[in-house]
Amino acid sequence: MKNSTVLTTLNSTSEAIEIGPFSEKLQPLITETLNDAKKNKSRKGTILTPVLLVWFVLAMTLRRDLDYNKTLNWLISGLRWMHVELPAKLVACGTISHARVKLGFEVFRSLFCKFIGSLRSCETDFHGFVSLIFDGSALTMPDTKSNEDEFGKPKTGRGKAAFPQMRIMALMVRATRIIIDIAYAPFQGKGTGERALMMQILERTKGCNFLFMFDAGFYAFFLIYTLQRQGQHFLMKISSSIVLHPVKGGSLPDGSYLALVNGKILDPDASTSKKNVYKHIQILVRVIQFQIPGFRPVRLITNIMDPNITAHELVCHYHKRWDIEIGYDEIKTHQCATLRGQCPTFFRSKLADLVKQELYAMLIVYNHTRFLICQAAQVYNQNPLETSFLDTTQWIIDAVEHMIVVSEDRRRVMFDYLLLLIAESPIDRPRRNRVNPRVVKVKMSKFALKRAKHKSQERDLEKEIEIVPVRQSEIGVESAI
Repeated sequence: MKNSTVLTTLNSTSEAIEIGPFSEKLQPLITETLNDAKKNKSRKGTILTPVLLVWFVLAMTLRRDLDYNKTLNWLISGLRWMHVELPAKLVACGTISHARVKLGFEVFRSLFCKFIGSLRSCETDFHGFVSLIFDGSALTMPDTKSNEDEFGKPKTGRGKAAFPQMRIMALMVRATRIIIDIAYAPFQGKGTGERALMMQILERTKGCNFLFMFDAGFYAFFLIYTLQRQGQHFLMKISSSIVLHPVKGGSLPDGSYLALVNGKILDPDASTSKKNVYKHIQILVRVIQFQIPGFRPVRLITNIMDPNITAHELVCHYHKRWDIEIGYDEIKTHQCATLRGQCPTFFRSKLADLVKQELYAMLIVYNHTRFLICQAAQVYNQNPLETSFLDTTQWIIDAVEHMIVVSEDRRRVMFDYLLLLIAESPIDRPRRNRVNPRVVKVKMSKFALKRAKHKSQERDLEKEIEIVPVRQSEIGVESAI
């Protein structure tokens, strides 16, 4: 078939060439984004129209197991087998990559933001708060000069790592595992650390009922000062080296106590002729010290002063911060899974700008998959965190080729059926009350070598948590300010 005939065939059904389960939400946003970026027009005679190209980039992050041409063929497979004659190879080698470069990554960044903005307000999950979780990770990419120049390779004990890596920081809604913001940087260099990326996201995050949960590595006085100034709430683990000053008479009935954190910040009122003028500030926090039998005591600090929210509740809720690690596992282990013989990296793009494009596309697909899980959970009154992400991804892949060639009414019926299948796909092994010893199979770190005696232990941590009250000898004469 001639190229012009192929183009006519594809253009006549261009509205149907999409990832069917995502189309209701994303199709209007894609059109709006391309119009805003003034990239809604294409060269006459091309097969890869801008709309089709956006859907292709999204599809290639869903089908990490397929190469470019196979991904494109999968995307239009419904048309191919519905009495529409199409050649086995639709585009020449390099055409897709060239089109991706021309489209750029800003379109996908804008589409990511529009999708997040289109979601309704997040539902509260803890005493009227929406719990948000920060955490960072690293993503690998093919070893090319463009990628290495842009992102660099981490240093190792024997030189450098095998692949360039991007450092990312994500902000996730705990109740749904939807990532609502992202910041990224090269793996090394000034201003590329997790704290710096986290502050970028905080400057963009507005809301009065958010509860931010942080691990101990994120603690900084400037962070809690910024959150306090913005009227945000936080729940944060701190290390034993952080000095707290308990407030006299600040002990609470639940075992928590009030304390002052001392620190200094740059004085904005100082004369411009003076440099690095600091002023000292004290911030009042609520401290919760707890211990699980067999483990060291742990301290949490928060600015939630409501005595109706007990220390035990706060400790149990803080342990749910682990959900962001499950989200990273869903992306890195399942969505970005590679086959034997493929490049063992999370990204497949060989140009730095295309890596950024792929990053946003990957997050859009992940968020929409989680969004479908939430829809199914709402319809069938289930917990979205107890639905299998892997099974949902497979149901979406199976539905694409069938939803592309049906009427709108039939597509609605198929979408409802898809939600039913998702609801009937619970995770095969729900989270268990267990703890594991901190050992490794291969001795290449400070942790002990795993032996036969090191086995999982069944423990109900919520029942074993012991709140450790402040000792009277530790209470000074500080007064809250």
